Amino acid sequence: MTTPPRHFLELRDKIHDKLRALRPPCWEEQIERYPWLYGALGNPSADVMFICENPSLTALRKIRESPWGGPPDIDTQWTGDPARRPDKRFRNVLRDLGLKDGEIWQPGGWHCYITNVIKQAAFVGDWKKAPQSAKQRTAREWSGVLQWELDEVKPSAVFCVGRSAEGMVKWLQSNAELRIPGPAHYILHYSARRGDEEVERRMRNGIKAAWIAPGYRSR
Repeated sequence: MTTPPRHFLELRDKIHDKLRALRPPCWEEQIERYPWLYGALGNPSADVMFICENPSLTALRKIRESPWGGPPDIDTQWTGDPARRPDKRFRNVLRDLGLKDGEIWQPGGWHCYITNVIKQAAFVGDWKKAPQSAKQRTAREWSGVLQWELDEVKPSAVFCVGRSAEGMVKWLQSNAELRIPGPAHYILHYSARRGDEEVERRMRNGIKAAWIAPGYRSR
């Protein structure tokens, strides 16, 4: 297993420091049981950044090994359950657009950067039930880490994956002075309750509308 670049080691330290300060539910579990959870994935020098909402604690608890075998590592992030077709959609789209080389579960080959607005893991059901004010407060508490990532990566195109992430990013821009280079573009979330072909097509089209990969060839 190769050591991730300095960027991710520093990011994980920042996340762990924030978890110790905030002490949200299951914060110790996140630090101790998931050392491979770096909070972001991809190329920290990429032109394209994708911002999702937050990690799922339920999904983390299900992961025992990486999809390619062996213990989980940094590339195990954003794999979900490889047996479920919806969890493959995001990586399929990234590969189609030249933002990921090789097979979708193959480690490395990243030409984009993926992260979350909020770095603390939560149960999806509990998070959905939380008041909007509580979600905004949590997003504000983590906004400094996201700003650090934006300043480090300096992407030329930023995409919010899903309406929840888009809403948080826009709220942080207006209420927490989050600085993003250029507009934050919305794309459909890969878990949308629609057919696989439709979801992947809409995600691809949303990305292509704001960014075209060199040498991109449509299906």
